[in-house]
Amino acid sequence: MNKFIYKIFFLLNLKKKIFPVIVQNLYKKKILMIAWLNQWNLLESFFFKKTCFWSRSKKKNWRKGLFSNNIQLIKKMLFDCDIDSYLFIVNDNKKNCHYNLISCFNYNL
Repeated sequence: MNKFIYKIFFLLNLKKKIFPVIVQNLYKKKILMIAWLNQWNLLESFFFKKTCFWSRSKKKNWRKGLFSNNIQLIKKMLFDCDIDSYLFIVNDNKKNCHYNLISCFNYNL
């Protein structure tokens, strides 16, 4: 079993309930969205290679593309040094934003 699996199982015992995840496009390297996940969403995303998040407003699991068919296929999963934030690199060019845009990050200050 590789080191990543051990680190995931280590996460199941952490006290922190949800973690931020940044979703990035594989080819264009554009940031598509930021979301939240818990330990079980992380395991589901890892084993099924499809993004699954935690909805803070609805307090339930949210599988990206379940109703919209905008499924994000995970190609790579990265995490920071203390394993409390993640980066999912996905193969997706569909509309990910609530405003029917490809990315949620479209505006400059």
